[in-house]
Amino acid sequence: MQSLHRGLSAALQGVARAAIFIAGLAMVAMTAVVAWGVFGRFVLNDTPAWAEASALLLMAWVILGAAAAGVREGFHMGFETLRDTLPSGLALAFNMLSDLVITVFGAAMAWYGSDLALTVWDATLPTLGLPGTVEYLPITLGGALMALFGIERLVARLATGRAPVGIPSDTVLTDS
Repeated sequence: MQSLHRGLSAALQGVARAAIFIAGLAMVAMTAVVAWGVFGRFVLNDTPAWAEASALLLMAWVILGAAAAGVREGFHMGFETLRDTLPSGLALAFNMLSDLVITVFGAAMAWYGSDLALTVWDATLPTLGLPGTVEYLPITLGGALMALFGIERLVARLATGRAPVGIPSDTVLTDS
């Protein structure tokens, strides 16, 4: 179990970095698109038709890529008050339950997102000229990454009783 945990963690570290990198690029691109849209609207008096749709699509990549990496890092939303008052064995069970719920949720996002993507494959986004599928790819890929990172957390907890090595064991961020 330890070797599975170490191998999985090493492989997914690169995937998480790629997700953050892509989300960062999408954020920069979204900022440029919004700036161009504002410039076109208020300076040129000719708003580019593709600006809003492009910005929304890029925002989906930013949100879901960063959310998936947040699952790996343990920064996802949680309610720790009850868990923190429980004995360590029960707290571990609550942590595993939380990781399991997140994993199932990510898998459902991937499954239903891919179903939506395949349903609208033949549609075209009018302002972008792209297949309708591109609207649902962030949901599909972000959900798949959430599920993978959730599995990593479950394997780590089974192998060591803790969150993966190098990743915060809880979701509380402090300066101390």
